[in-house]
Amino acid sequence: MKLGLLGALLSAVATNAAPTNTGCKQIQYKFPSGSGNPERAQAVADAYRRVYGEYEKHCFGKDGLRPISKTCDNDSLWGFGGTIIDGLDTAITMNLTDIVAKGLENTAKVKFSDVTILVELFDANIRIIAGLLSAYDLLTSGMFYNVYPKEQIDALLAGAKTLATNLKPCFDTPSGVPASFTNFTTKQPVDGPRYTSPNQAPFDGKPHKAQNTAVVGTLILEYFRLSDLTGDNSFAALARKAESHLINPKPAPKFPGLVGGQVDTDTGDFLDYNLGWQSGVDSFFEYLIKTHIYDPGQDKNSEYLDFWTLAVESSMKHDIVSPYGFPNLKFLSNTDALGNLKYSIDDYTCFAGGNFLLGGAYLGRQDIIDAGIALTDSCHQAYNTTLTGLGPLIVAWYNENNTAHNPAYNKNKGLRAYAAKNGYFIPPEGYSAVYFSFPETIESIWYAWRVTGDTRWQDYNWEIFNALNTTRSKSIPYWEILNVNKPYGGGAWNSLSTYFFAETLKYLYLSFTDPELLSLDRFQFNTECHPFLIQHGTCAVDAPGGYSPKGYNQDADEGRVEL
Repeated sequence: MKLGLLGALLSAVATNAAPTNTGCKQIQYKFPSGSGNPERAQAVADAYRRVYGEYEKHCFGKDGLRPISKTCDNDSLWGFGGTIIDGLDTAITMNLTDIVAKGLENTAKVKFSDVTILVELFDANIRIIAGLLSAYDLLTSGMFYNVYPKEQIDALLAGAKTLATNLKPCFDTPSGVPASFTNFTTKQPVDGPRYTSPNQAPFDGKPHKAQNTAVVGTLILEYFRLSDLTGDNSFAALARKAESHLINPKPAPKFPGLVGGQVDTDTGDFLDYNLGWQSGVDSFFEYLIKTHIYDPGQDKNSEYLDFWTLAVESSMKHDIVSPYGFPNLKFLSNTDALGNLKYSIDDYTCFAGGNFLLGGAYLGRQDIIDAGIALTDSCHQAYNTTLTGLGPLIVAWYNENNTAHNPAYNKNKGLRAYAAKNGYFIPPEGYSAVYFSFPETIESIWYAWRVTGDTRWQDYNWEIFNALNTTRSKSIPYWEILNVNKPYGGGAWNSLSTYFFAETLKYLYLSFTDPELLSLDRFQFNTECHPFLIQHGTCAVDAPGGYSPKGYNQDADEGRVEL
């Protein structure tokens, strides 16, 4: 069973406003009946089954599949069966009951304490803990097909609690800002590489024990949910203490709300001005608004919401810029350690459009929604203008003065010609042109559809889904590619990221299902696209008289939900 917008259908209200006199919020557009596209949704579910089948055939129970060599990875996620856990809630959502049944059976056997290598807090949290909690939420919600053994479902929550408990030593630092790793044998925190701050005031130019901002700020949603489900508030307390350093930044950031990228684990102070929404900072901003929406009561004095709003307003003033000659393109520029714009972004930054749309809809801020649409359109530009139709890891551009951050790019005729046509270029160095299943642009496009109701966004994600199918071999269901601007992706990368199942295919699938499946008014998604049940504040949760569930039939052997 899943949920439908019965109240909207009965009242025939055409606006997207919340029910009156409730004080509740409505985020998602009020879609008319039949807004999904079952054929497209089924195609995505078929792709999940096809690619997962290769993993199941060659590496089931291991962390991942190397699709070309057909060998297995069992270290990247500590032998927990990372592909199974990260993709389980997607299989539940798609109603792939045989995959779910085998995944639950395997996961119930995993020993989340028996690890001899260092366990990294960030991925253990966003992929494993969140994957377990999300699957538990979905299967116990009454919205999805569930005839699975209760002990296997209970094992999901128990496993999440065990793993989070084993990770508690990470937080045993003078400030409560977590270290990067835990040694499960010695139960001690283990630092990552030291970070040397800029040699310019207010920084000291010395190496420090450090953690990046995203790791510190990407805990509150999962740890609050874990505490809510288990009744053990110690997890929420750890995350809240770490978060407190980020929303009370010392020294003050260069621009209000736009904190740096590295935090001293001894003091909790910031070590640079590397502001922006790029990798290393991104999900800190993402979780401020998402955690508030998950349960406003957990956000004391709305400090997370207020800091997010401050950061967004500051970004619109100081960090969103247009390439030379393309005023309609808008990018959130990366910066250097002193906060100077670099006129480039990584693909991870492209989540921000969706985050603006989510928060703008929640707050009723059309200016933030408009900014989110512009950011999403601009990231889409980096997809629909490449040879493969897929986006690169790095996008750069010439600024309003027609110069690039890297002087070498100013003399490169090929880059200038490409930028004159498309508004951006792909830097020639390193891995700039790769596509490693990046979901962020797909994610923002999905949010744009769910918030605005504009079907062009569905078409964009359908184009991207089809592009995924044009770069693979007939004998290998999927691989990642080395160059988005070369025929067939310029060569294959022998890797299959677990987030391909958790994020890429889930966002694509949800772009074509009935929009009440995992509605933005009932679920909040973590940074790995694992949905948690919203506890309070939306009209779907707080005003059921105006936003009631209706039943759908979800039969055991079908790949989609049927109306």
